[in-house]
Amino acid sequence: RETRTDAVPAVTASTTGKTVRLVRDIVSTGRENEFAFDHVFCPRSTQREVFDATLSPLIAEVIKGYEATVFAYGQTGTGKTHTMEGQLTEPAGRGVIPRAVDALFTQLASGQVQEYEVVCSYLEIYNEELADLLYSGTAPPKIVLQESTEGVKCAGLSEVGVTGSEALLQLMTRASERRRIGTTKMNHR
Repeated sequence: RETRTDAVPAVTASTTGKTVRLVRDIVSTGRENEFAFDHVFCPRSTQREVFDATLSPLIAEVIKGYEATVFAYGQTGTGKTHTMEGQLTEPAGRGVIPRAVDALFTQLASGQVQEYEVVCSYLEIYNEELADLLYSGTAPPKIVLQESTEGVKCAGLSEVGVTGSEALLQLMTRASERRRIGTTKMNHR
């Protein structure tokens, strides 16, 4: 729609300059607002580029025993699921989580680590409610955030052991089917 109406873009992004500029502010107020980031991706960025720049460096740290969290936050329709999951059935279209899992199991198979266990959880936050998307019973337990000296924990969240990339992809597919997707006014614009 924006292309057809010759609309002025709200923002411009530079992947090489790693900046995002608010164009509408320049037009309406004459002020230029530009923000610098560690990485900036554009609509033409590939899933591989996003993974290589963001999660790939963390795999070695996970192998050393450190924890890593992948978190996507944003407005409806901005590509969170596309970035995190991608197309689970298409290797080239897979998002950062399946790519991280592949990289993790490749490292584990190299023999650097003698003993390990891989468990996964799948937490959905929707309208400020927490949901366990891997729970296999009939009535999922209430998930409670608990703070301790070790950090924040999700009490009641399922943990499922996985032995390889394919097993984890199956869990992601199952969890995807349980996600709640709400319609907002943004979906209809």
